[in-house]
Amino acid sequence: MAVTENQIIKRQDGNRRSYPVKASTKIYDGTLVFLTTGGYADDDTATGVNGFVGIANGEADNSSGGDGDITVEVWTEGDFVLVGAGTYTQANVGDIIYGDDNYTINTSIGSTSVPIGKCVGFVSATKLIVEIEPVGTGALPVAALTTITHTSPGTPDYAIANTINSSAWGFSTQDEANTVLSVIRNLQIRVADLEARRS
Repeated sequence: MAVTENQIIKRQDGNRRSYPVKASTKIYDGTLVFLTTGGYADDDTATGVNGFVGIANGEADNSSGGDGDITVEVWTEGDFVLVGAGTYTQANVGDIIYGDDNYTINTSIGSTSVPIGKCVGFVSATKLIVEIEPVGTGALPVAALTTITHTSPGTPDYAIANTINSSAWGFSTQDEANTVLSVIRNLQIRVADLEARRS
């Protein structure tokens, strides 16, 4: 409903937010904080299911409490020197960075990884400067597959007919099969380009 007088609104700094902490959870100052699907701050990725929300600005010990008994404040933006599991070089600048637990970062997707931002600076073989980018709750990212190679169709045929069964199921013509492969390859390249632009 539209108003016809001045309004007083509550404002919260955009670079800091508070979240209720999950039951039986202790979040340490300066560690990565994740959000469960239930909306509670947690100290782990839950095998890639919890989304990254920021870096803890102070300890929050809810070890003996229930869901939401206390809150934790997190930094939601900024550049942070973070410790990783790899051997890093200047070439890692620009890479997407993943969190594997409440402290360890990585430059590749693992079984517990959650994207947390991008590398904006090299410090040492074990430390990178990361511009954090909270993403909230999200599923584990899927690692890119190797881009396929294929034989180009003699004449591209985008009108794909029903598959046929001649000892085995297949395409009506070789050009149809190669056209489908060319489309898949094109999509792989375009998605990789979009991901590179995001970083």
